[in-house]
Amino acid sequence: MIALRASFERLLHRIWYEGHWASHCLIPLSRLVEWEIRRRAALGLGKRVLQQGAKVWVIGGLTVGGTGKTPVLIALGEWLRDQGVSVGVISRGYRGRVGQKAHIVSASDSATDVGDEPLLIQHQLDCPVVICRDRGAALAVMVDQFDVDVVLSDDGLQHYSLPRDLEVVVLDGKRGLGNGRIIPAGPLREPAARLGSVDWVLERNSKDPDRSFEYGIRAVRQVSSGKSLSWPDWLLQVSGRPVTAITALGQPSQFFEMLSGRGLNVTGIALPDHEAISLSQLEHLTTDFVLMTAKDAVKLDHLKNNEIASRLWVVEIETRLPPSLLAKLAVTLRTD
Repeated sequence: MIALRASFERLLHRIWYEGHWASHCLIPLSRLVEWEIRRRAALGLGKRVLQQGAKVWVIGGLTVGGTGKTPVLIALGEWLRDQGVSVGVISRGYRGRVGQKAHIVSASDSATDVGDEPLLIQHQLDCPVVICRDRGAALAVMVDQFDVDVVLSDDGLQHYSLPRDLEVVVLDGKRGLGNGRIIPAGPLREPAARLGSVDWVLERNSKDPDRSFEYGIRAVRQVSSGKSLSWPDWLLQVSGRPVTAITALGQPSQFFEMLSGRGLNVTGIALPDHEAISLSQLEHLTTDFVLMTAKDAVKLDHLKNNEIASRLWVVEIETRLPPSLLAKLAVTLRTD
């Protein structure tokens, strides 16, 4: 099943980003999808603000797949906290078993129950996180049960009934909008013209300083002990030995390139997006050092006491946002 999902994701990449002929065959379906998108958008009545006082900022995507929305949201949450602003987060809880009804995420929840990204956000920000497939229901629980100043929506740009004060779209600078077509013929969730109505567009490693965000390595943490090392100290420990990197990111190549660009002799293993790394997969790895992302690690709590955990290390990243965006948000906070 994992191999089948991986093959399907590779095929979609070729169709959407490499000029594959199958895209043309799917255009009639895309027109139906676009009609439904426009119908739902019209019913959403445009951008509306929440009446209870909390501000709602949507961190969304125009394309299917990983673009960095969750790391951007976490960075914004950390920045807001530094400004003395109380923050809550709402999310769908993708691939979690709960979420049909609104659920408040706790540190004791598992990624299987609530999804990897909501659990990661709760761990990183230590703030209220509410998941529900109906983001409006999640928002209602958030403002009813928690006194927060800003609610960050992890995705939800196309959840048109969700009130919002600010929309930030996150794109990948390398992939862009692909072939510019709507799913399934292309990667777009909405027509490209939607970018003209949002408040800010962020693009990983963009050449435009007002749009660009980038990742840096904050620390490397051992799964078994929880100890953290700075990147230079961890490199000294590795001492030039081969390293395996395994991840289930939407764009795993970005993770592998970041590591190899910092001097590692790394072998990358990519799993389908959101897939949990299994014990059998880890047992087949022969290197003494195995790197993964924090999104992967939240699904491995059950392995902390396993002997293999001493070889597992989590790359803790920090997301650097453009100063112009933070300046705009600071003004927004002061004037609201």
